[in-house]
This record gives sequence, C-alpha cells and structure tokens, in this order.
Amino acid sequence: MANNHLKIEKFKASELAEEFGTPLYVYNAEQIRTAYRKIYSSIQYEPKQLHYAIMCNDRLKILKVLREQGSYLQINSAKEYLIARNAGFPNSKISVTTTNLDKEDMAMFIKNKIQINFDSLEEIEKYGKLLKQIKKRQTNVNNKIGIRIFAHVKATGQYITNKPYKFKARVGIKRDKFDKAKNLARRYGLKIIGVHGYIASNMMDIKPFLKLNKYLIDCAKEFEDIEYINFGAGFGLPPKTTDQGFDWQNYGKCVSELMREASKHFARKVNLKIEPGRSLMGDAGMLLVKVVNIKNMDDWIELGVDCGFGVFARPYIYGWKSGGYHDVVAADKLINKKINFYTICANSVLQSDYLAEDRKLPKVNIGDILAFLRAGAYGATMMSLFPGMRKPGEILIDKEKIMIISKTESLKPAESFRSGGRDSVG
Repeated sequence: MANNHLKIEKFKASELAEEFGTPLYVYNAEQIRTAYRKIYSSIQYEPKQLHYAIMCNDRLKILKVLREQGSYLQINSAKEYLIARNAGFPNSKISVTTTNLDKEDMAMFIKNKIQINFDSLEEIEKYGKLLKQIKKRQTNVNNKIGIRIFAHVKATGQYITNKPYKFKARVGIKRDKFDKAKNLARRYGLKIIGVHGYIASNMMDIKPFLKLNKYLIDCAKEFEDIEYINFGAGFGLPPKTTDQGFDWQNYGKCVSELMREASKHFARKVNLKIEPGRSLMGDAGMLLVKVVNIKNMDDWIELGVDCGFGVFARPYIYGWKSGGYHDVVAADKLINKKINFYTICANSVLQSDYLAEDRKLPKVNIGDILAFLRAGAYGATMMSLFPGMRKPGEILIDKEKIMIISKTESLKPAESFRSGGRDSVG
C-alpha cells in the first residue's frame, strides 16, 4: 500500500488494470521466491525436496521462477509433463502422482525415466508389462516406482477432506494390499522405493499432517528399498490476510524429527518430499476486476464486476463464505472511513454467480478497480470462461519489469462486422 493505493512492487494496481485491461491476474515473482524460501528453510532435515504442485498455477514464467529457486515439480498428466519440460525442468526433477494413467502416457514416462507414485495394483502391473516390452528396444529404463497410500479416516484418524467422510474414498493402495504390490514388483523386476500420502486440502492445523506423516513412515517400513517418503500436499493458506498463517516452523521441526527417526530405522538417509501448491503460490497473485454496475436490492447493494466463476471459480466451487473466501479491496481507496456493505456478483445471468458477500468497502463507484487477494493459485488455471466470459489477462511482475503471460481478450468485432459485410453463417 502507498498513499491509499494498492501497489504490486512499484506499480499501482489501478494503472495496471487500465493498461492491460480487466479482468487481470497479477503475479509477484518476489513473493513466490519469499514463500519458497520460507517453506524450504523451515525444514532442517536433509535431504529434502519441494515438489511444487503444478496444477495450482502452471504458467511458464512462474515455473521458471521456481526452477531458479531449485524447486522440483509434481505433475498429474502428460500435458503437465510437457509444460514442465517447456519451463526447463529436467526429467530428474519431475514426479508424477495421479490416478488412472493412460497406457500411452505411462509409456512416455517410462521412456523419459519419470518417477511415478502409483495409485493401484492394476497400474503397477500395467507398468511392469510395458517396461518388459520397452526393455527390448531401450535397455536403460527406470525400474523404480513409488506407491500412493490409501490414507483417510479409517487409516489415519483424519478426514480425507475438511468435512466428514461422505463419499467413496478411491485414491491410493490399501495397506492390506502391500504384499500383493510387492509380489507384482518382484514379478516384473520393479523396486518400490517410495511412498506418498495425502488426506485433505487447505488444512491449517499441523496435527492431522503429523498423524499422516507417522502413518506413512509406518507404511514405508514395510518396504526394504525405500529411498523417499512424500508427505503430499494440503498445506493451508487462511482465507483472510489478517488470519494467522500455517505454522511452517513448527511443522518443519516436527517432520524433521520424524524423518531422522525413520532414517535410523533404514540405516540410511531417506529423502523427505512435500508438495506445497496453494500455500506457496496463493499469496503471490491477485485478480483485478472493474465495477461495471451498482444495483440497489433494497436491503443490500450488489456490485457487478466484469468477472464471474468462468474466470475465477474458487468462490463458486468452495463457497464464497467458507473455503473460497478471498479478501477484496478497492484498489484506490484503501483508507476511507465511509464504509458500505456490498455483495459482489458476476456479469452473468447465473443466479449463484457470487464472488463475495456482505463485504465492507469504501463507497464504490462504477469504473473502480477491485482486487481479489490470494488469487495466485487455482485462479486462471481453473477458468472455463463459461458463460461467454472474456478471457483474463495475466502478467508477472519481477521488481522493475512487467512480463506479459497472456493478454486480456479483445472483444473488437470481426472485420466483416465493421465493414457491414455479410458473414458466412446461415
């Protein structure tokens, strides 16, 4: 903040909106570096790896910032693999954790020696058969695999989401099937060198993580060739910027102690892996939107903005009063004693297309710029542009430089419209 204006580095948010158009995602490279260093330095144990979960923001310029910090990547698909390679990440710094792998994609990962954490016995067998075929024409192949552990309330005492377990938990291999996994590995000449686990998203309490970590270490002890334990993702970022953040220092201290004990059991150093996503990227971005209409609903006031769930889905998917809550500020009115309550809605006809409800803001006028904070993760990567939304622009600010990731979609009419000519439809 400077002189009542929201700024990203030296640039005023409202001036960026004017220059590049709205909606506009703005990312801060220095904030990405700060978050990465904070997480990495909180864990004293060595060796360790941070595998950034690419699905939360896969823009190349952002990935290059993380690559320069020494980050690894966690990917979910063949497409994400190509994005990772285009960002300059070597195969040795990419790992796959996903479900229901396609045979062709799996063959590509084998060819490029990508480490995979398998979700099922069936996939281990599929991998083993493919490896056997590929060995006939490629001798130097990777026979080392990891397994995703089935970890939910019955296994760890924790919920698979932040709500009570109400659906069929499907991810991972159950502990009572470990012997079958080992038999398959022996049959196809594979080595199970790692375990991976995950229980929930956006958790702020470290206790469930530590229960999961202990459970994964116990599971790892059932495999003699263990080289890494991946404690997964789900590290929280509080909805409000004034709320206390995730206690990385305490988590780092506790997980380091657990890993030292695990290493004693295996009589060797075991690699510690975690997969921070939104906890790393969330604070590094904001979404700028323009107020296009103000509607008096008698007992409340609606602010209409040039954005909706097709551009920014988190409030709609996770609930604008709960997990999808984002702080909102008026970019040029940060200090103002004249406060109104506003509900911010999309420029669409959909009844439930809310972005924020009953927010305290200074008196807002049409044309004002609003900023949704902590929008650096699961923002632009989740957009569908439904129904007929304008594609937002994306820029990355790195100190004195503005780097364009993509431009805000132009809505200029086609040439045939401007010239009054006929189109070819009909």
